[in-house]
Amino acid sequence: MINYELTVLLRPKTSETILVKVREILQKFNVKINEEPAGWGQKRLAYEIDGEREAYYFFALIEATPDSVSKIIGEFRLIHDILRFLFVKIEKVKSA
Repeated sequence: MINYELTVLLRPKTSETILVKVREILQKFNVKINEEPAGWGQKRLAYEIDGEREAYYFFALIEATPDSVSKIIGEFRLIHDILRFLFVKIEKVKSA
């Protein structure tokens, strides 16, 4: 299992239902959500995406296998209400 930061931008009108669907997809591929920092919510975008000027931000620290991440990306691409998503691998810091 590898640690990742997951950020998903959702259409604000359908964010509640799509957020449930995002969590179901993560559970489907046995992803462990370690932390969901509060306070992201709906924010104005720097530039318009698919006609949307605002988006609902979902951010979580997760543990997943690289294979499951590629499968999750495939499922996220099929959902029209997900504007953008990003998985960032968290490297372990080596101490001196």
